[in-house]
Parts: sequence; structure tokens; C-alpha cells
Amino acid sequence: MICTCTLNPSLDYYMEFSEPIEPSRYNRSKQEYYEAGGKGINVSIVLNNLMVPTRTYGFLGGFTRDFYIQLLQKYEYIQPNFTYIDGHTRINVKLHDGRDTDINAKGPYITQKDMNNLKEKVRRLDMGDYFVLAGAAPAYLTEEIIGMLGEAIDNGVKVVLDTNPDIDRECLRFKPFLLKTTPDELAELLGRQITNDEELIAGAKEVYVSGAKNVIVVENKREAMLVCEKGIFECDLVTEEKTVSTVGTADALVAGFLMNYLRSADAMDSFHFGVCCGCATAYSRGMATREKIESYYQATEVRRIGSIE
Repeated sequence: MICTCTLNPSLDYYMEFSEPIEPSRYNRSKQEYYEAGGKGINVSIVLNNLMVPTRTYGFLGGFTRDFYIQLLQKYEYIQPNFTYIDGHTRINVKLHDGRDTDINAKGPYITQKDMNNLKEKVRRLDMGDYFVLAGAAPAYLTEEIIGMLGEAIDNGVKVVLDTNPDIDRECLRFKPFLLKTTPDELAELLGRQITNDEELIAGAKEVYVSGAKNVIVVENKREAMLVCEKGIFECDLVTEEKTVSTVGTADALVAGFLMNYLRSADAMDSFHFGVCCGCATAYSRGMATREKIESYYQATEVRRIGSIE
């Protein structure tokens, strides 16, 4: 079973504009819609579109909670297993006028009781389950989260990390199944600047050697790199100039990687399929569908750029 966890989910309000947004001026959108947001939820939505069941974890609360759950009801393969809290689930605004502009709220405070409830749910995961922690985590929960993830891995759960660099760093000793990051996050994780491709490759290899079984680096939402036991590979994540929205492209990549890995246990082929999911999302309203994903398989090519030796 693939389980996703979004500690700070959001009710995302999308607004699309036919003309560039002008600051300090009246701007009228041409279309608006709501989606259940959050990086872990994005992973679950893509997997739903691929007919792969997932169970979703995280915190929901307030007047936005019920609408959030209502939005998830249209996804047949998503099983909500949220921890309900007293605070309000945040509302984020996503603006697209040919460019993406995100206005993200801070989100609610998570109490020790809330965190204990989540940890108890994670303890019930079965050996061999995948647990995807995606999205930023509150700094005051760092130690709690590290302990929760370490315990999960000790119990045979395959942990996927796409969260704060300080959590990533401390969890490397547990040997997570997959760590997805960006150049800026990788630099923070390693505690040094990354200024060119050679330093980026070296940094990703260092994370692999330090314990992550697979490392994916998404560069500016346009390219992606994989470090795994077979070597180092790269692929274009965006194949055309004009996108609908790059929101969720990296989350779709993670979803596709996991879905394909369950079937093939081949990291390189799973990376290729994941990139197709990312491409399809970039050119879709919302997350990618199976039909759109398959259309990109021949249009994308994975290139070997180095070895791990």
C-alpha cells in the first residue's frame, strides 16, 4: 500500500488569466476552480488517475475541512485517513497568466496531541508499505517527525522524503527508499553552495552514498536527475515552452516513479515513467491523467550522465 502524508494541506484556489497580471491594478480572471492541495495529496491524485489505491495522512481542521474531504470524494482510489485538529486548514491562491504565482498561507498550529495521533496511525503501517512524506513540516515538529520516520523504517516501511532539508539530512542514516529534492534544498541539506552541474551531480551522489537508495533532483521544474544503483541519469521534465501550470509536476514525478517501481522494481524505468507523469501535469489543468501520461512516453528520453563509482 502506498500511503501519503501532507502535514500542512491546503484548499487551493486556482485563477487563470488571459492577460499578464498587473500589480496594483484591477485584474479579472477568465476561470477559477478549487482543488485539494498539498504535495502528498498531489501524489495520491496522480496515483488515483493511474488506478493505484493510496491512503492519505495529515492534518485537517476548521470550516475548510469538510470541503476538502468533499473534493477528495471524486477520487475513487484515495482513502482519507486524516487526523482532525482544532485549527483551520489553510487556503492557498494559485495564479496563472503564462507564469505561475503562488500565494501560500502559513497554516494551523499542530499540538503534541495531534502529532501523537498521527504517529499512532503510522505505527499501524505494514512491512513493505510505502510512506511518502511530502511538503514542508513545521520546524517545531522536526524531532518528532524524524523519530516517527526512523521507527517506520525500522518496521520495514519504505519511506519517501520530499520535505525539509534538515529532516532529510537526519533521516539519511535510516536509509530511506527515495529522497526527492531540488538544487536549493540539496545545497541546504549539504551545508554548501551548488553553483554548477558538476557540483549538483556530486551533491546528489553524496546523498546517495550517505544512505538514500534513490535520489531524484528536480531542477527548476524543467529537468530532473536520478541517482540510483544503476548510475546517474537525467531527463527533460518540460518538453515545450508554454505550460498550463508547473504546480505539482515534481509530485507527479514521485507518483509515477512509485507506481512503476511497484510493477518493475527498476529505478531507471520508473524514473522515465515518473518524468512522463510530470510532463503530463505541466500541460494539464490539475494533475495528470493516464491518457496524457502515456502520450509523453515516446517524447521523453532518459540519458545516462555518469556512474556512482
